[in-house]
Amino acid sequence: MHVSTPDRRDRLWLINAFAVVLLTLLGTAGEALGYDRHLKSNTTTRRTHSLFRQGSMRYELIPNMPEHLLRPLVEQFAQMLAAQPVFNEMFGAI
Repeated sequence: MHVSTPDRRDRLWLINAFAVVLLTLLGTAGEALGYDRHLKSNTTTRRTHSLFRQGSMRYELIPNMPEHLLRPLVEQFAQMLAAQPVFNEMFGAI
């Protein structure tokens, strides 16, 4: 991949960093609600998928997720996102 300017490269890296953080936070929200047990194929009590991977898997499942599962996930995610000072300062007004 060739990026024409360093500024554009930096913006792409920033977007990538935000995506990683948001997916990790989504995985954390799902794990806090106990949804991680639906992603595992075994009964181990240890984490088998990273929080980033859980968030990625959960993000793919959102379009077909029933509302009784989706609503708590979105509320938990919003609550965790609001607790992050960087996002709160940057996007608090939105």
